[in-house]
Amino acid sequence: MTKKGNVLGSLCLLDYEPRTFTSRDRQILIDLSQWIVTEIELRTDLVTRTNNERSIKTLYEVTSNKNLSFNEKLNLLLVVGSDRFQLTDGMVSEIELEQCKVIAAKNETGIVKNFSEVYRVEEYYTRQIVESLKPVHFRTSYSQSCEYEHLSEYLAAPIFLNETLYGSICFCTKGSIKRRISDSDIEFLQLIAQWIGNEIERIQAETSLQESQERFQQIANNINEAFWIYDFNEKKLVYKSPVWYEIVGKIGRECRNLDEWYQVIHPDDRDWVIETLRNLKTRAEFDYRLLYKNGQVHWIRNRIVPILNEKGEKFRFVGVAEDITEYKLNADLFRKSDKLAAVGQLAASIAHEVRNPLTSIKGFMQLGSYDTFNNPYHDLIISELNQIEEFVNEILILANSHIETVRERKKVIDLIEQSMYLVSDICEMQNISFLIHHREKDRSLWCNENQLKQVFHHIFTNAIEAMPNGGTIEIELGQENKEFFYVTIQDQGIGIEKERLARLGEPFYSNKEKGSGLGLMICYRIIENHKGQIHFTSELNKGTRVKLLLPLLD
Repeated sequence: MTKKGNVLGSLCLLDYEPRTFTSRDRQILIDLSQWIVTEIELRTDLVTRTNNERSIKTLYEVTSNKNLSFNEKLNLLLVVGSDRFQLTDGMVSEIELEQCKVIAAKNETGIVKNFSEVYRVEEYYTRQIVESLKPVHFRTSYSQSCEYEHLSEYLAAPIFLNETLYGSICFCTKGSIKRRISDSDIEFLQLIAQWIGNEIERIQAETSLQESQERFQQIANNINEAFWIYDFNEKKLVYKSPVWYEIVGKIGRECRNLDEWYQVIHPDDRDWVIETLRNLKTRAEFDYRLLYKNGQVHWIRNRIVPILNEKGEKFRFVGVAEDITEYKLNADLFRKSDKLAAVGQLAASIAHEVRNPLTSIKGFMQLGSYDTFNNPYHDLIISELNQIEEFVNEILILANSHIETVRERKKVIDLIEQSMYLVSDICEMQNISFLIHHREKDRSLWCNENQLKQVFHHIFTNAIEAMPNGGTIEIELGQENKEFFYVTIQDQGIGIEKERLARLGEPFYSNKEKGSGLGLMICYRIIENHKGQIHFTSELNKGTRVKLLLPLLD
């Protein structure tokens, strides 16, 4: 008898003469039979163990082969299982709702590739897998499906995905049964089913991760903000989106760790930025400046989230950086615009109150004669009144940017030369000369002649005052892109501090000791009225450069 109670056969002793067996003789016979049973079981276990080892080795070789695709491995596993179980057909199916889709199959002739048969769960004993969620094994001579009638043996196991039924793997034959299916066979089939489930989980996870990474990469590549990740253990930026290099330029490639990055931060912002990052425990957003090697200053806005490990320690920073330089400049422009509007209203009120009595005084002075007034200062008074009237007209530009906007096509070089003539006397006294680079000598623009001459005159005057020891004022004319004509005016004066540059054009702000700031305000308003731009760059003790951009379009 086997351990399971199955009868293998009998052990008997024969003799030609009758004899009596003692109880000891009977025990010896029993012992012999038990030894035979033990030997048979040992040999059976050895064969089974050898088959299992061989099958598991083959299973490992197939599943660990990195040169094979998942479908190729499935096909080979069907061959391995078919050889192990001595069953001719094998199949792997995906079960969804009441249907099964065959994703791999093997028949008597070999592997059937690109198998896409779909059948109902009720067919081919799949219902038993769905209901029991356990391996199914039986022998039969009849199946409900006409295609699979007269099956001799059927063996199947469920495939689970995240503890949910995904499908099944089965083997069967219509021919003669060559061997019995053992418990180790069923365990081996479950091992194959488990690998298939794990591999599908891994493939789905990799696919999901790849899709997520692709979506992230698309977002990172197409937004204007730079996404970055800093690792404290590796002490470096482990990820930087492409926009990073657009924002920080060459210095971003040179910075390998936070200490080197700190050196790029503007000296005035460096200490508090370092302190903020060291004490950062929650999400934070702050603005600071980067100082480029060419002297340019860019404003950066960083939104940072610290990532903590299990011990509650920071091990990563995840951040988004954005260049907000243009936003800062626009904010300054809006601030200046608001101040200009307020000053404009004030200027309109003052000009109205001054202009009316001024017109009356000037009129009566012109009507009178020298004898009538008996005033030797008549001409001087008229001259001073004209200057007051001219000043009132200037501040009216602040009140109404469209005043006197009658425009004509004028050569820019002519306006510049006329403005140079107005300051020629003081230039000669202070040993100051002009140098003009004619790139667009004959260029003409639609403009208000008097207003542009007023801008040039004011800039020339400022340049002259900045060069008490003499020097050269260089003027360059040219075209920038297809939209603007530019005029640059470079002096060799004392220069302007960077902090002051940002406030140029604000009401009542001036670099001069007794200046009101109205002159530059008027220049800003005139250029704005012409839909142009003014840009200042300066370096202490080397001079200031003013760049005027005027639109080329009529």
